[in-house]
Amino acid sequence: MIGTQFRRFSFAMGFAVVVLTTALLYMQSGFQAGLTTLQDDFMPHWQTAQRLQGDVQSVGAKASQLTLAFTLGELQSMHGDLDEQIKSLEASLQDVLHQTDNARLAQNLTVATNDFHRTADDLAEAVRLRITSAGVQSDLPIDRERRRERDLARLIGDQAAKLASYSSTLAADIDIAFAVHRQDLIHRLWLQRVFIALAGVLMGGLIWWQFRFLNRRLIGRIRALEIEMAKMDLDRNLLVNHPEIDEIDAMRNELALLLGRLTHQKTELERLATTDSLTGLANRRHLFVILEQEVYRAQRYGIPLSLIMFDIDHFKHVNDNWGHAAGDHVLRGIARETHQILRKTDQAGRYGGEEFVVVLPETDLLEALLLAHRLSEQISGTVITREQGESLSVTVSMGVAALVPGEDGNELICRADQALYRAKQNGRNRVETAPDPAAYEHQEVE
Repeated sequence: MIGTQFRRFSFAMGFAVVVLTTALLYMQSGFQAGLTTLQDDFMPHWQTAQRLQGDVQSVGAKASQLTLAFTLGELQSMHGDLDEQIKSLEASLQDVLHQTDNARLAQNLTVATNDFHRTADDLAEAVRLRITSAGVQSDLPIDRERRRERDLARLIGDQAAKLASYSSTLAADIDIAFAVHRQDLIHRLWLQRVFIALAGVLMGGLIWWQFRFLNRRLIGRIRALEIEMAKMDLDRNLLVNHPEIDEIDAMRNELALLLGRLTHQKTELERLATTDSLTGLANRRHLFVILEQEVYRAQRYGIPLSLIMFDIDHFKHVNDNWGHAAGDHVLRGIARETHQILRKTDQAGRYGGEEFVVVLPETDLLEALLLAHRLSEQISGTVITREQGESLSVTVSMGVAALVPGEDGNELICRADQALYRAKQNGRNRVETAPDPAAYEHQEVE
């Protein structure tokens, strides 16, 4: 009778395990496919849109600077910077045109790009004629040629603004699609959690039934066996080796194995949602969550908090000369070096593209500056070896900012980004600090 009951229980448990495992694997496969789509499709498009916006802003800024050129040297230098930035913008535009599915937006971008190219060519020709003309080796008064250069530079700025509006539209389209897909993933995740909870309830019910059966049937049988063994003066180890007890142990072990698998899958899902797939560091969204938590803690308890933002110098040259696979290898190497030098309380993450952010809790500006210099030296002194045996070395530009009272996480990141921009403007491969906002206010009052 007991053996029959155990066989029924084993069959029910085995069937439930198979059904639940199959359903869970199916749900996991769907969630993984959605997550892969999010990482492989949406993220590259979003990064391209962000890069386009950055290039458009840089072109507008360089064009505005060109209008201030007075001497021949200034004209050559500023036009060289503008030409380099225009090439970067053209590459970003080509990537956007290949990726976007919005036909109207692609048409508008194509028309705007053609107008932009014509104006840039006219400006380049005007600058070339002025440079090669006789009698222009010293400062010149404003004449008709220089006014034409400035008019063309202003026109480039206006056309860059038009491209910026299109890139903003593109970014908005990507954000909407991203939000819809993200909501679907969240729905799948919650559905999976509900399913796991129901599976737990079902397993709990089966276990309760098992123990109820044990209390009513097996305990009496076990006591009878104990009495029998006592009469026969047998070793109590025979009770442990009884076939019916072995069946109970086997089912208990199988249940424990299933619960372990469910726990592992839950942990893996949480890791995928918070980690950058390429570098293994925190992704952008999880980085903002960490930053907001640390800002709240620092503001509430009056403890220091600092932040380092850095990116790789001339990273575009690495991709152009060595390929994107080499660029990915460099990003992984930078992430590895960053992780090794940081403290356990520090948190590094990939902000986007070749940009990284390091959150430094309980760290003032001086300590953060010393750590930034150590990290810069560590990265610049590291030779990254590719799988093909080729070696690469890179440098980084860094901006450091410390939290001030009343400041939020976005403002802290903006000040660190400004310091990073100043480091690039001052020659790259250096560390710059963001001044206290109160210093600006004091200067304005004076």
